[in-house]
Parts: sequence; structure tokens; C-alpha cells
Amino acid sequence: MKKRLWHMTPYDDAPLFRVMHIAVAVLILFQIINSNFTERESLGQHTLDAFITWVHISSGILLIVLGVFLFSWMLVKRGFFYYFSWVKFDFKDIVQDVFLLKHGKLPEAHHGGLAATVQGAGVLALLIVAMSGGLWFLLESINAPLSLTKMIIHWHKFMTAFVEIYFFSHGAMGVLHLFLRYRQTTV
Repeated sequence: MKKRLWHMTPYDDAPLFRVMHIAVAVLILFQIINSNFTERESLGQHTLDAFITWVHISSGILLIVLGVFLFSWMLVKRGFFYYFSWVKFDFKDIVQDVFLLKHGKLPEAHHGGLAATVQGAGVLALLIVAMSGGLWFLLESINAPLSLTKMIIHWHKFMTAFVEIYFFSHGAMGVLHLFLRYRQTTV
């Protein structure tokens, strides 16, 4: 069952991308949880808050690296417009996928489709959040003006809300997709 479930997950043809996708998901969940225990003021201290803050910063830096890797892989393998055809105001594939969903059918991932658009948006959101956190850390490290660091951390936290919404909704859709695909193969 586990082996069959593993092969039903996306990117069967690209196991490295699949593993990176799972690693990013685990790290994002870890970041969501530990962000509630971070304290900017504790950075120079030897406390549990400081340790958690450093873990948050370190895993955030790792997310920048993994996010850049994922985004680069996506662009090299399929190109920019595979994920962002809407930039050219090309919505026909998204509309077609929504039509299939309305009729109870799962659309396959394809150029300009709903799955590709969602994946592109998710990776961009991840990069924006991780890089804004990295920028805040860099500015904090060089003692940049407090007003600037406060503005950057505000935007980091604001954008994090979108990543959290994306994370949980994307995860729920992924589980639903696996369930439906599993059900189709057992019927």
C-alpha cells in the first residue's frame, strides 16, 4: 500500500523533485510551528527562545536554498509560462480545469492549467516569505535602522499568512487528490 501510494504522488518521473517537495512541506510546517516561539530580542542570549529563533532562522535559510532549487528546476524543465501563463492573460487552461472540477473530474497537470498555476504561485510565495525573512536577518545583523527592520519583518509576517493558507489548502487538495486517485485504481 505504501509503495503504491508513493507512486501515486506527483513527480513519479522526477524522484528528486518529489523528495524536495516533501522536504519543503515539512520545513514549512516546522516554520509555522516554531515561529510562535521566536523572539527578536533573544538573539544575543542563551535561552530556549534564542535557540528556537536560531533554528527558525537556519531552517528559513535552508528554505531559501530549496526554494531557489525548486524554482530553477521548474523553469529549466518546463519553462516560465508553463506555471505563469496568466501573465500573458492566457486563462483558457485554468477555465478548462475548473470546468472539469465542476463536473467531478480531476484535471491532469498541464501547461497553464490549474495545478501548474497553483504550484508556481506556491513556490513564488515561499521565496518571497523566505527571502524577506532572510533580508530582515541580514538587516538586523548589520544594525540597520529599526524602522526598516520593523517594516521588513512586518511584510515577512504578512506574507507568511498567504503561505500558511496555501500550505494547508494545497496539502488538503493533495490528500484529496491522492484519495481520489487511490479510489480510481482500486475500483
